Amino acid sequence: MRAWEIQDSYGLDHLKLADRPKPSPKAGEVLLQMKAASLNYRDLLTVKGMGGGFPLPLVPFSDGAGEVVALGSGVTRVKTGDRVCPSFFQSW
Repeated sequence: MRAWEIQDSYGLDHLKLADRPKPSPKAGEVLLQMKAASLNYRDLLTVKGMGGGFPLPLVPFSDGAGEVVALGSGVTRVKTGDRVCPSFFQSW
């Protein structure tokens, strides 16, 4: 899988296209195939290191839409094939 990620240090110069292993969803998680993504101000802050100081490497994108392609155990709210829009504020 290819993904844009922040590598080594924060800043736009450290945003690189990388090959990553395909993830497998854990219990309570879903795997999405993203169909569309957008960049917002929150993403810019994250790339600059002002979005919470997450460990690197980090995929900074937070807005998009996709399709559920795999389910972890215990997931009942969605099913494979559902179209979804993930939210970074999950309790809203």
